[in-house]
Amino acid sequence: MIQTEEQMLLAQQSVANLRRILLAARKVHSQQDYMRMAEPILLEVQQREQEIFQYLSSAEQLKAG
Repeated sequence: MIQTEEQMLLAQQSVANLRRILLAARKVHSQQDYMRMAEPILLEVQQREQEIFQYLSSAEQLKAG
């Protein structure tokens, strides 16, 4: 759970790093191998993006209130 802006920025960097890994992996692995290795990474990206979204949504609600 992201609680600070610093944690949010770190989560964004992590997502960017994971995407770079996936892009590089697409170039060197077969489609079958890529899909097998990418699945857990994609789930991690999805989870972190959801946490970022939740943090930003709650921050906007705090400013509006």
